[in-house]
Amino acid sequence: MTSVVLENLSKDYHGFSKPWKRILAGLSFGYFGIDSKFTALRSLNLTVGSGEILGIIGRNGAGKSTLLKLITGVISKDKGNLIVNGSVRALLELSVGFNPELSGEENVYYNGLVWGYKPSEIKELTNSIFEFAELTEFRNSPLKNYSSGMAMRLGFSLATAKRPDILIVDEALAVGDASFQQKCLKRIKEYSNLGSCILVVSHDLGLISYFCTRAILLNQGNLLFDGNPKQAIEEYMHVLAGNLEPSFSSLTSESIKDIHISLRNEKGVETRHHFLGDKVTVRIEFQTKKSITDGTIGFHIDSEKGIRIFGTNSYHLGKQNLSIKESERSVVEFQFPIQFSDGKYSLGISIHKGESHIEGSYFWGESVLDFEVERGKVEKFVGVCHLPTEFAFQTLSKSE
Repeated sequence: MTSVVLENLSKDYHGFSKPWKRILAGLSFGYFGIDSKFTALRSLNLTVGSGEILGIIGRNGAGKSTLLKLITGVISKDKGNLIVNGSVRALLELSVGFNPELSGEENVYYNGLVWGYKPSEIKELTNSIFEFAELTEFRNSPLKNYSSGMAMRLGFSLATAKRPDILIVDEALAVGDASFQQKCLKRIKEYSNLGSCILVVSHDLGLISYFCTRAILLNQGNLLFDGNPKQAIEEYMHVLAGNLEPSFSSLTSESIKDIHISLRNEKGVETRHHFLGDKVTVRIEFQTKKSITDGTIGFHIDSEKGIRIFGTNSYHLGKQNLSIKESERSVVEFQFPIQFSDGKYSLGISIHKGESHIEGSYFWGESVLDFEVERGKVEKFVGVCHLPTEFAFQTLSKSE
């Protein structure tokens, strides 16, 4: 069953270049005076099924919040069709609407009414709301005595006390400490398994990668990508690097050409199979089309699920402000030991200005090289990284 359907959906915001034009628009009921227009969403087509966890990513101003406002009914569309099947609940600012002078229990009652709960439902759910928020002993305390984290925990518990058909989460998962965040994610996952459609907007790419079953990338109101979260994140990194075209087909850019990337073992042999503990070398060879000033060259390693394992660059390693002349061919090497768990990984590289690619990008390549790591003779362990560990055990005598 589909929960949300968007067909050629568009939304424009209108404005005024001068104050008197706003007055003119008011007097003419909008027929005159409106002389500026910003298209927040442009002919968007999207279908989200029940049980899906859809991640929505993009730069600030890409249209993410506008999309959520349309789905929740806060604003109306200008063109296209929008179909929403079932009840909708949005987790935005979790503690907004709470009265600091009222007790926690009183805030639950009055805000529960705003959320659409019936008085009988609130009475039935109050104990479980405070138990989930781990605030049972504070239920009769004024909210002004709560910390901001406690108020957010209470807000999340109240908002998710009853399973909605569509749950919208907009940067609202940084709730409390790490253990409580996992508790929140577990509840959302349970709702998804029961058939709720979950829409998650976040700049936490790690969360999008491992938590969402699907992801879309918005840019300037357009849908650039719809599919696997790992691939969506890769396309997003291209957008941040200044390449608005999805999925570059060759290792080249306006500033860089003839790029060759290799991963070599300790013997200097180029291979894509390595053992844990091996010392490897990332070799990047390229030629410039134009001169580069204040240059930085770096690499990063992502797991098969798209989680960033490690990344560094010449700036962080103390080699700052690299200068490369036009048409000059350069070779860069990074050496490091493989100390992460066995599995499949991908290598990405970047050439940019300053400390990060936000300052200006010459080249950005995601998943330019895939490789595998085998555990070999290293003892079994759990986790993402391997720490060489020694174990000692002794029995102390009673006199000691």
